[in-house]
Amino acid sequence: MTEVSELTLTLSQPAQFGDRARKNFVLSTMEHVPGSVVRGAFAAAWLARYGPSRPGTPQRKQFLDLFEGGVRFGPLLRDGTEFMSLAVAGHKYDPTGACAVVDYDRAITDTDPPAYCPDCGSPIERRSGLQGERPVPVRRTSVAIGESGTAIPGQLFTRELLHAGQAFRGTLTATPEQQKVLAGLGPVRVGGRRTTHGRAEVTIRDGGTPPTAQRRPDGDLVIRLRSPGVFTDDHGRPAREPSPRELERALGVPARVVRSWTRWEQAGGWHVASGLPKHQELTVSAGSTFQVHPERRVDDTALRELAARGLGLRRHEGFGALAPPPFLRPGKAERDAIQDAEAARFTALMAGVVDLRGLRFDPRTGQLDAKGWRTALSALRAHADGNDRATAWLRRSAAEHPDAGVRAGLEFFLGLPAEDAAYVAGELSR
Repeated sequence: MTEVSELTLTLSQPAQFGDRARKNFVLSTMEHVPGSVVRGAFAAAWLARYGPSRPGTPQRKQFLDLFEGGVRFGPLLRDGTEFMSLAVAGHKYDPTGACAVVDYDRAITDTDPPAYCPDCGSPIERRSGLQGERPVPVRRTSVAIGESGTAIPGQLFTRELLHAGQAFRGTLTATPEQQKVLAGLGPVRVGGRRTTHGRAEVTIRDGGTPPTAQRRPDGDLVIRLRSPGVFTDDHGRPAREPSPRELERALGVPARVVRSWTRWEQAGGWHVASGLPKHQELTVSAGSTFQVHPERRVDDTALRELAARGLGLRRHEGFGALAPPPFLRPGKAERDAIQDAEAARFTALMAGVVDLRGLRFDPRTGQLDAKGWRTALSALRAHADGNDRATAWLRRSAAEHPDAGVRAGLEFFLGLPAEDAAYVAGELSR
């Protein structure tokens, strides 16, 4: 049975993840590791260890199980980065503190955003690409090499590299046996110039629940892509969105796309086993978003299976992986709502311990004591810090104190998370 795990590649050498050379002779690098690159790195490591395999042999079967359909390699991103959903529109320029709304998620709301912010006048436009704390590439310049393998006089060539020490994380869908084989292939080499660049340490561990579709209040689903998607129509021509047939296979119920936000791009690559370039595929880019209307409710099991399966063709090559909901920059309206909710939550916390304020007692005797309040406060603070003795002391007090309000207040306090308990203890100390 396949399981979804977290795969981490940590660079021990600089790496360059191929992008198209610009007209100024700069070969740029992508700032994440595509799933196709991850798959190619493990396939190259397998071939380096076992060599080419003959048809019908156990080695060939293992290779096919790992790299031709049995395993799903998702894209790997740095912590704090994510592809922005193309359904999101936001301020072109930095918002002010008075802007009521900063980002609009059109896949969740049925109203289109304004063309300009009504508060600051900034244009509202589609956000796209990798967002968050993006890695800063370094540049290395060398003499350009011609077809003869010799330097071209007077021509320089610049390559962008991601520096060593960076960790990239994503999902890996495989059986425990397949995970064990892949982990044993590490370290691997990713990206270009693999003889001197791209060495990466491999870590595979339980990664919890992978991203899947969001539920809208009206029952529709929102599906966002973390890697490019390969979709075709009934005639095999490239399509911008998954077909109803594809959605029914993935969700288990009839469904169709009612709205979509996509952008075309081309995907190629290098086939390690044959040593040949792959053909260019017309795909929709990472961040593409689809609002899907199912004919009946899709259960949670189907959504979990969708997260592990992905959407579209060539999924085992890293295409069609799903993304989580986008991070939207909060505007003044949301910040005010958060502050009001936080204030109400803190008020509820203090209401639960109102009978403890000014409490003076000696839990050993159950009698009121003038010095007992300082002892009680010390125990409350120590419990919030994780002191087991203080917790046991408070539990005995909650069981033995003659006042029902005090007992209820102590039980309420003991059930709080550590952060909330620390806040309550601090407020009681005022």
